[in-house]
Amino acid sequence: MMTKATVAQLTAIGGSLWEKGTFRRVYFNGPALAGFYGLAHDGWKWTLDGEKISNNSGSAFMSKLNLGKFWYDLTTDDFHSQGMSDAMTAKIVDRIMEAITQADATKAEAAEAGRADESSEPAVIEAPKTTAGYDVQTAAGPGIQNRPVRTNKKPGRCRRCGAIVPPGEGYLYYIDPDEAYEVSGWVVEHKDPAICREVLAKAHTLLTERAKAYVND
Repeated sequence: MMTKATVAQLTAIGGSLWEKGTFRRVYFNGPALAGFYGLAHDGWKWTLDGEKISNNSGSAFMSKLNLGKFWYDLTTDDFHSQGMSDAMTAKIVDRIMEAITQADATKAEAAEAGRADESSEPAVIEAPKTTAGYDVQTAAGPGIQNRPVRTNKKPGRCRRCGAIVPPGEGYLYYIDPDEAYEVSGWVVEHKDPAICREVLAKAHTLLTERAKAYVND
C-alpha cells in the first residue's frame, strides 16, 4: 500500500524516527500499535474496538503487536510489517492515516479560528512528537505563552513521552497555533518527569533492539 506521510505527522501520533546509513524509517512500538488496532486491557479483561474478547485472543494479539515489527519507510513512502497478518497490518495502516487526517484537520480548524475556547477540555489529546533525550521538564508557573496550568480532569497522551496520563496526574494548558511550538491546542503532560524518562527509555531500548534484529535478518 503506497501512502504519503511526513515525519512530523507520524511522530505526532506516536511513531519514532530511526535513521542508519541510507535507511530512514518511523517505527511504532507495541502499545502504540495496540491503540490503533483497538486492543485494550483494563487489568481484568481484553477488548477489541470496545467489544470483549477472550483472554487468550487478547494476549495473542498483544504478543503479535509487541514481537512484530511495523514501520513507515520514508524513502519509498510505504508501510511495512513483519510478524503480523495482512489484515492486522491493513487495519493499523488505515487507522494511522485516519489519525493523520484528523490531526491535520484539527490543526487547520484551530489555525482558522485563531484560538479555541479555553473554557472546555478536549476529550482526546493526541500524542505529539517525543523527544530523543530523557532530560524531561514539566510545565511550571504560568506555563507556555503565560497560560494558566491546570490539573487534567480527563486522560490524554503526554506531549513528552506519548503515554496515557490518568486524570489528576498531569499538567494541562493551552498553546496558540505558532510555528515556534511543535504542538498547539490543549496539551497534557505528566507532572512527574521521571515517568516520561522511564517511558522514553523503554521505547528507545525496544526500537533499538528491533532495528538491530531487522538489520541482522
